Amino acid sequence: MKRVGILGLASAVLLSGCNFFGGEEDDEANTPDVSEADESLTVVPSVPSEENYYASVLQDGAYVHGQTRGYGLDLGYSRKDLDWLELGLEDIAKERFDPNDYFFQEGTHLSRETVKSWLLRYDEEENPNGLNPPLGDGGDPMEQEKNSPWVLANVLEQNYMNVNDEGDYSTGGVALGLSLYSEYEFSHDGKSDSVPIKAAVQEEKGMEFAETIVNRMREGVDSEEDLSNVPIVVALFSQQPKDSVNAGHFFKVGTFEPGENPHWENINQEHVQFPSPAANEDHRDDADRFTQFRTDVQAFFSNNIGVVGRARYEDNQMVKLNVDVNIQYKGKAEVVALTQYIAGQVEEYYENIPVDVNISALSGSLESIVSYHPDREPFIHIIN
Repeated sequence: MKRVGILGLASAVLLSGCNFFGGEEDDEANTPDVSEADESLTVVPSVPSEENYYASVLQDGAYVHGQTRGYGLDLGYSRKDLDWLELGLEDIAKERFDPNDYFFQEGTHLSRETVKSWLLRYDEEENPNGLNPPLGDGGDPMEQEKNSPWVLANVLEQNYMNVNDEGDYSTGGVALGLSLYSEYEFSHDGKSDSVPIKAAVQEEKGMEFAETIVNRMREGVDSEEDLSNVPIVVALFSQQPKDSVNAGHFFKVGTFEPGENPHWENINQEHVQFPSPAANEDHRDDADRFTQFRTDVQAFFSNNIGVVGRARYEDNQMVKLNVDVNIQYKGKAEVVALTQYIAGQVEEYYENIPVDVNISALSGSLESIVSYHPDREPFIHIIN
């Protein structure tokens, strides 16, 4: 058992003393109850937000980093894939681990060395714990790689903690995100190639990986804490090729309750960029709506304005839209005017959809933010 402090895990706080969407801040929002008599704990409430973020565990006054922190970036995976693997997994975990009852902590039960060995190819002598298949048949290394592609790309662990009245915490639940290649890229002696991984293979192998990993964790790999009676949620994630404009997506989630067979459910999720041929083909009405929104925003200034959208779909319905706007301006008043105009257009075009807009200069510096939620007035912040 360890002593902890608690910190609200949320987006950057832009205005102090205010709800992100306006109004008074609720100091009790989304924070599990902790004994007030326990002076070893410090509770900083979560910032109210539509995402309902978990409060996060502090150890000795500092944020607890996971043992595999940054491993995905070291492997060369895209930032957008890694971001959604992390944030999307947290969203999925909320279905089993209520943010009002659990605290968040990055994974501490799997070491970097263990995850690395799992991701490497199986070798009876040199890497018996490897989960990716041995090299296939073939006359040269390129052919061998192509005939036996890697499927498992990454393993992300998140812990969901319980705190007792004495201020001690323990793992109340674990969430695992298994990132699976949709296209395996490989190279040898300056030559490169790739092979697509079928969705059926991702699903079949992903479920096999999940059962193996859960069994290994319950048997105590790397961890001093007993996880045999801890519920574990495993989400399967389809990782996009490195040159894809869209982030990957979750497609299946399994719940492993202690002593029970896993329960699996499908997830219908997709990321789409606007404008793009895929948007025009698969989401024509939304593509036309974004084109009109983009045209209105670009007509506001005589200078060129870049407008790109990234939407998340669940069950074929748009549930979130992020928009990046790039501008060339002469004075801050222009930024203020454009930001106000965009807030109005967002509310007009996307009345029932949460939308976040980042407005940046051509140099890359963030100039202003618009955040809209259907239940609230648009929030605007100008960066001074």
